[in-house]
Amino acid sequence: MGSNSPPEGTWFSQGTNPDTNFDTFDTWTEKDEIYSDVHKRTFASDKYLRGSVLGQGGWSIVYKIQRVEDGKILAGKASTSVNQLYKETKMLRTLSHKHILEFIELYKELDKEDATLLITELCTEGTLHMRINHAPGGMGKEEILLATSQISDALAYLHGRGYFHSDIKPRNILVRRLDPISVALADCADCKVHDSYRGRPGGTPNYWSPEMTANNRHAGKSDDIWALGISLLGMTGQWPQCEKTKAGVARYPRQCANHVQQLEKLNPRNKIVKLLMRLLAWRARERITAEKCYEVTISLLEGMKGEEESVGTEGLRIKSPEEFRPISFW
Repeated sequence: MGSNSPPEGTWFSQGTNPDTNFDTFDTWTEKDEIYSDVHKRTFASDKYLRGSVLGQGGWSIVYKIQRVEDGKILAGKASTSVNQLYKETKMLRTLSHKHILEFIELYKELDKEDATLLITELCTEGTLHMRINHAPGGMGKEEILLATSQISDALAYLHGRGYFHSDIKPRNILVRRLDPISVALADCADCKVHDSYRGRPGGTPNYWSPEMTANNRHAGKSDDIWALGISLLGMTGQWPQCEKTKAGVARYPRQCANHVQQLEKLNPRNKIVKLLMRLLAWRARERITAEKCYEVTISLLEGMKGEEESVGTEGLRIKSPEEFRPISFW
């Protein structure tokens, strides 16, 4: 999206990575061994080996890591800002949930600060954003509901502890496996305390809530709910086009809310559309909570038992406005 486009994901670079591919994420390859030999010249660790680059962000690089003692494949984030790694580590150590990225350790070498690595589990299927863009025929109903239930479950846990994530988007949701899908919420370094954070808003402008856009500050937990709604629009193939201007990004919340209202008129009985309406309610106080979203998605999954299996986005049976043209790559 031009200058307004969000940066590539830190944990996995979008699209085809020059160093690796999905088929080799969970194995230590000959190419990883070559990279490891190069890295050993600078980082002579006897505990972890650095292999291929998985992703790169503004201040960090994520490597495929092999733990020497047992050969286990993990992910390791290195950074030009070690303080940022300490910040993320401090937050991850306070969190324990099956759908939040599992923290392993903060690895440090004596007298070599730039060798510091934040070690986590490796989610071998990339990001939810990659899945949205590359699932054959689009994501199916069960997969969408499973992913949404897991994200909302993780958010309910965070919100229950008084935090909000502040940057919910498909690039920050990692996919552990497919069939059935299992996801993990990542990039928790910028979690904020609800009702006490007063700084400038973070996150990605296309996922900003109406309150963030209007007031240039976070509202709190309801911001996460709105961003989950925008993410669900993507999973259902319903992301509206966004003008590549500052004004276009500012209008995007209203554009998304209007689109969902149109979907509701065209699909009055579709339960995923009804959920979108509750996630993308214009007023923060009217939005569904993460806990309630989890309950709704679990109920919808249970209601699918015995249904004929649907394939891809077409199986959602969501009718779009005639003039609607979704974003396919964002």
